[in-house]
Amino acid sequence: MAKPFPCPGKCVYCPTSAYAPKSYTAESPAVLRARKCNFDARKQVEYRLNTLTEMGHALDKVELIIMGGTFLAYPWDYQYQFIKDCYDGLNGVPSSDIKEAQKLNETAEHRCVGLCLETRPDFCEEEEIKRMLEFGTTRVELGVQTLDDEIHRLTKRGHGVAEVISATKLLRNYGFKVYYHWMPGLPGSTPEHDMELSQKLFDDEYYKPDGLKLYPTLVVAGSELENWYRDNRYQPYKDERMVDLLANIKNLLPKYVRVPRLMRDIPSKFILAGCSDLALRQTVARRMSELNLRCQCTRCREYGHRLRDGWIVGEPHLTRLEYDASQGKEIFLCYEDENETLFGLLRLRINPQGHDSNKALIRELHIFGPEVPLGEKEEQAAQHQGLGKELLREAERIAAEEFHSKKLNILSGVGVRDYYRQLGYDLEGDYMVKQLI
Repeated sequence: MAKPFPCPGKCVYCPTSAYAPKSYTAESPAVLRARKCNFDARKQVEYRLNTLTEMGHALDKVELIIMGGTFLAYPWDYQYQFIKDCYDGLNGVPSSDIKEAQKLNETAEHRCVGLCLETRPDFCEEEEIKRMLEFGTTRVELGVQTLDDEIHRLTKRGHGVAEVISATKLLRNYGFKVYYHWMPGLPGSTPEHDMELSQKLFDDEYYKPDGLKLYPTLVVAGSELENWYRDNRYQPYKDERMVDLLANIKNLLPKYVRVPRLMRDIPSKFILAGCSDLALRQTVARRMSELNLRCQCTRCREYGHRLRDGWIVGEPHLTRLEYDASQGKEIFLCYEDENETLFGLLRLRINPQGHDSNKALIRELHIFGPEVPLGEKEEQAAQHQGLGKELLREAERIAAEEFHSKKLNILSGVGVRDYYRQLGYDLEGDYMVKQLI
């Protein structure tokens, strides 16, 4: 969690506090941890590692998520120092600069297999892309909220849909995973309109995000929306209506999307109105079952979750799904069984002609299953059935034979570079690269 710092946005729904970055409350769990560490990045990482160790988690593979306001709007020197300190926290030793920290992390005890940044679409241009690549970023979460310019104007968002389209295309072309924050129930909308816009997300090739964080609009203490609510200028949807809406949104999602969250991490004491169900995911799942609806998102289908829930899991086979997005071609390769239980996935992008030399890009390779520490094996673990290598081999074949790509580029987490080196890839700039022809 970055330190409190002025945000370029003036959004009416975001709370403001002197003790937390914009959009977070002073007592959100991540903020409390950060405050305990005086917002020092290295101390936060070390504190989190200690907590997770006590909980029994394996910690050799770590995903870092940088939270707080619009991080890319902070002073540049602060950004570089903060990210370096995060790597130093994982490495357990200080470094002189971010490159040294990353080099150390390639073989560290706690390897960064993914780095996620949150930003606004209007703070996601070529300049920001360059910095994110230097940081070792692999996933970017865009605060999209809605695809309605009038609602953006009403809520003082400060940008429109054009910036969403531009940022999404840039991120894809450089190989990042792209997640959207999505806010049903904003002022000026209706459940019917929210549903139309959610459908547009996946019908229109300008969008089609890889992941969707569903954040029902809440009236949070310390936001301008609190005043609107008290003046009766805004009323959130009733809980039942919001649950039905979320159930229907989840039902329309394509198989390539992930829904990692269904609720903002805001303590209930700060929620003045709106859906405050802390078990919203389970509530929505029950409602979907009642309506005979089914979510196909990758999280709902992944191997580990289904094993936990008592599903009978079959043998994996390779599947392929293609779709057009941001003027390029996306090829979504999966290993799944006959019930679509997901063992592993790979996102291959073929960029439009003219976008520098990175024509074929792997934006994600992920194998699901119980956590297996590096260097150890567990017979039933999907990680050790060779599925990752098989997915990679098929992506290489497709890139070379079908699209005549001379090389394949992977935007890899710093801590995964050694894995790709063993498979014939070398670090070129910010990408792991393999010559195909």
